[in-house]
Amino acid sequence: MPDFFDEQRLISAESDAPRKFITKAQAISSIHEILRDAKLNITFLLLDILETAAGDGPVSLPGKAFYRDTNAANIHRLLDLILENKKGSKIMKKWMYPHAVSLVCETIHTEMEAAKKYLFMTTAQTSPEFIETWDINAIMDPISQDITPTWTSVLQAATESRFSQCKKSDKPDLFRKTTQHIISTQVHYRRSSCSAKVQIGLGLMAWSTGASKNLINVLHKAGLSKSYTSIGKTISSLHKFSIEQAREISRGPHVSTYDNINIPSSDRLEQCPDAMAKMQIGTLPTLYALDNVDPNHLKLAPILENLKKACSLKLGDLRPSKDAAMAYLFQTSVNIVKVLFKYSNSENLSDALVNHPDLQHKPRRPLPKNHKTRCFPLAISTIEEASVVGNLHLTNSRIRSCQILRAKDVNSWERREVFQLAFGTFHMVMNLIWALLHMHRGSLSQHGSLAYYFAVLEKARLGKDRPEYYPLLAALTQVIDGLIVNSWRSECGYHSLDAFLQSNPSPEEILSIAQIIVKKYATPKASVNPTGSSTPYVDHVHSNTILLIRDLLYVIELVSAISAGDFGRIEDILPDLACIFRGAGSNNYSMEILHFIFNLKYVWTDDFAYVNSTSLTFPK
Repeated sequence: MPDFFDEQRLISAESDAPRKFITKAQAISSIHEILRDAKLNITFLLLDILETAAGDGPVSLPGKAFYRDTNAANIHRLLDLILENKKGSKIMKKWMYPHAVSLVCETIHTEMEAAKKYLFMTTAQTSPEFIETWDINAIMDPISQDITPTWTSVLQAATESRFSQCKKSDKPDLFRKTTQHIISTQVHYRRSSCSAKVQIGLGLMAWSTGASKNLINVLHKAGLSKSYTSIGKTISSLHKFSIEQAREISRGPHVSTYDNINIPSSDRLEQCPDAMAKMQIGTLPTLYALDNVDPNHLKLAPILENLKKACSLKLGDLRPSKDAAMAYLFQTSVNIVKVLFKYSNSENLSDALVNHPDLQHKPRRPLPKNHKTRCFPLAISTIEEASVVGNLHLTNSRIRSCQILRAKDVNSWERREVFQLAFGTFHMVMNLIWALLHMHRGSLSQHGSLAYYFAVLEKARLGKDRPEYYPLLAALTQVIDGLIVNSWRSECGYHSLDAFLQSNPSPEEILSIAQIIVKKYATPKASVNPTGSSTPYVDHVHSNTILLIRDLLYVIELVSAISAGDFGRIEDILPDLACIFRGAGSNNYSMEILHFIFNLKYVWTDDFAYVNSTSLTFPK
């Protein structure tokens, strides 16, 4: 606004009187005097100017000038001054409320329409890649920040108090943020059933965790999931994508595996004649991609040539080499040390001691660093691998028998020579603990038997020949941990383990005691023929406990090696495992290990052996 005004133009634009310039303050004072003399206030003047702005002629010019873009800053300043005034703010907010609600609703309507294309997804479009990367925050963060900022502000005001907003915190409240996203997705889904990126993911998550049909439909009514029928169609769509991916993988280097699967279909005790079976049993085949593998390492010709020249296994092949025996002694000593750390007071343990390089497993043949295996599950077949007909060992045996019968067929495929068989490491652990349970179960009255220890630990549901894997492994782990802790108490030289650790033993001293425990408590004495007529006294409880500790230490090492993805550690104990299976009466698994050792030593090329052996320790 200019600081000086033309007084003649202020009074009359057509006056011929000489012009006289006045200051802004004088002009405003003159206007006030005119309004006061006319008994009017500034509001009436402003109303008159604005009401005439829609008309034509000179009278409308001041009103039109008021609405010019160049005057927008002044209008904003005018409204700000009204809001800054206590009375003005009260009047303004009362007038503004219905208009503000209408404006916010219209803005949110526009934002929600704009967000549709970012959340659009049908069941047929759902791919495995989408499921693998699905994350509600990753989906909703860009939408809430860039597409629906007004709606997000409303949600933030509704879900967080002013006190919480004013409270400073270095850590963001992820739960509140996720809650806001979930509410937003419900609203988007109610607006359009095709805005279902989040609902498809939540529905599949509910289905995969065993949610019932009724629960999924309840989630659907709440806007959190697609309907149960739609989830079924989504699974069918994912199946098609997975099969297509598997087709592509099958054209290149890959490993094919299979395992049994049990799916409960009913929780009712009574079964009708024509009803679905209470348990659906089948076989789940899976393909694993062999990434970064040279196809030349998988050629069949060198393998067949080695097979023709191969000799039978010798007894020396079933004895661990000196290097393998020393490696196992060290690895199992480290396992014993980890049991000490596991059950010791954390106040007496330093990170430097726990993570000391001398107390860690030595890699033998580990997987490459940051290796991640791509797996592609196929459709479940109704062949029950857990039955006699579909048993793993019987299946492998039949494949070998088929290879013998077709030895003179027309090509390698017809002769089934392309199949190079191996066991599954998880399956081997499961059969190993079943075999050890069979050998060491004993009876409740036999001290040192597994039945006795299970009773002490109050373990239930372990009386069957083949209990469930995880409860049995947990029970056996507790038994071996207890026996090892007791061995530490006997050998540490202190009245308690805490006192031993408070003495700050060196890693070499700890490892030395662990090796003493292996030799004293896990190594049976060689049997000798009695020289006299009398039979020497034998402490059977002590002898059986030593055998139990020895066998369970193999389980601990096998599980640890699989978890570390180090097949070299597994290979070190394969001959011993074959003997354990044979001694336990599990001839099938003993033969599987012998076949594998034979192939490693005499049939497979070094490159193929590396590929095949490392594939056995794929992270499952």
